[in-house]
Parts: sequence; C-alpha cells; structure tokens
Amino acid sequence: MTHYCVFRLDRTDGKAAEIRAATRPDHLAFMKGYAGRVLIGGPLLDADGNAHGGMMVIEAESEAEVREILSRDPFEVAGLSATIEISPFRWQTNRPAHLPPL
Repeated sequence: MTHYCVFRLDRTDGKAAEIRAATRPDHLAFMKGYAGRVLIGGPLLDADGNAHGGMMVIEAESEAEVREILSRDPFEVAGLSATIEISPFRWQTNRPAHLPPL
C-alpha cells in the first residue's frame, strides 16, 4: 500500500462551522473504521484555534481509493470542504520502525 497525504480546506461561505459541528460525531465514527490505515490526522487550525480544514496520512491502494473513502466521509457528504488535495507521501523523517526501509 501507498501512503497518501490528504489536505482539506473548509468552504469559506460562513457555513463551515455549522456543518462541522453538525457532522463531527458522524465523521469521528466514520474515521474509527479506518483507524488501522490513518497514520496521523486532525484539524488544521486558524490563528484563533478554530478548525478550518484537515490533514491526514492514510494507507491506500490508489488515489482513487482515497477519493472513494472521502466521498463517504460525513464531512464531505455535507459539503464541508472547498478544496481537497491528495498526494502520495513518503514517510522519511521519524519513519516508524514497522515500515520497510527506504
């Protein structure tokens, strides 16, 4: 499997906080189903400490699989993100011991 970095930024029309609050419990429950594949993840914060997006590194067979997973995430079903970037990721610094050597 390949690691992918997912970088999401919230919509900017003033509805993001409401959508995030309404869907966060379902989002967290959904993400628990991927606990073995999401290596790190959490919200991106603005200067005031409020979430304005998210980032995660997830193991998947392909970018298409990552997009399919995201399409079922309650945050995305509700339209929270304005942009989503997905890139293959090579864990180099502080690489976990269970990963094969580079």
